[in-house]
Amino acid sequence: MQKSVPARKTGPVDLIIATLMAVGFPFLAGFLLDKTGALLPMLLYYSAAWGLFRWRRGTSGYRLRGVEKPPVWFWINCGVILISLVFAFTVRAKAQPFELTGFLLTLLIWPLFNASSEQLLWIYIFESWDLFEFRRPLPRAVRLLNRGIGLLLFSFFVGMIHVLYWARFLHTTEQGGLLSLLFILATSLSGYLHIPVWRRGGNMLWTFIPHYMLNLIPMFWTGYSMLPWLVVRG
Repeated sequence: MQKSVPARKTGPVDLIIATLMAVGFPFLAGFLLDKTGALLPMLLYYSAAWGLFRWRRGTSGYRLRGVEKPPVWFWINCGVILISLVFAFTVRAKAQPFELTGFLLTLLIWPLFNASSEQLLWIYIFESWDLFEFRRPLPRAVRLLNRGIGLLLFSFFVGMIHVLYWARFLHTTEQGGLLSLLFILATSLSGYLHIPVWRRGGNMLWTFIPHYMLNLIPMFWTGYSMLPWLVVRG
């Protein structure tokens, strides 16, 4: 039977950091996108994800030695991703004009860094509230309230970082239509599934694989290059 990851409790510092990141960073990323291009907020995003998770949770979350079999939630998440990829292919967006160098650099670098980083910050935001250590035993309703706040901040951050930052330059599907909506819903569900995958598997490797599939595979039919967006040219 798959064991759940031991819960390391969080404190007031985590509540403050997680809330500020969830509420403030998407707006900062959008602002910097306009002023500097996509590269600086991307570097800040990934640095915060790795730095905060490692500092506050005491681990990177990744284990490559003695890897146990993935939890059932991993396979469920992979199934959701495969469904979302069908939607994405059906309403795929084409990068115009195609630029080989930019496409290859984006293909080789961005999916790896993004898929290994984003959910570290997402889960940190959620767990900062969900695993908060109270000084004395409190009713279960209070615990559930904390979990609800964590999920709310998780949802707000993931939604707003895509609206204010990623969706403004990263185009996977054509905008509008039922299938585009279904793609968004499926990928949103996948984001939430990272939580039970991490909790039951105890290894971020199992969150990385479906996220990497989602980031990598659409590039083969979009031909997307991120290079024109990285730096604002005055």
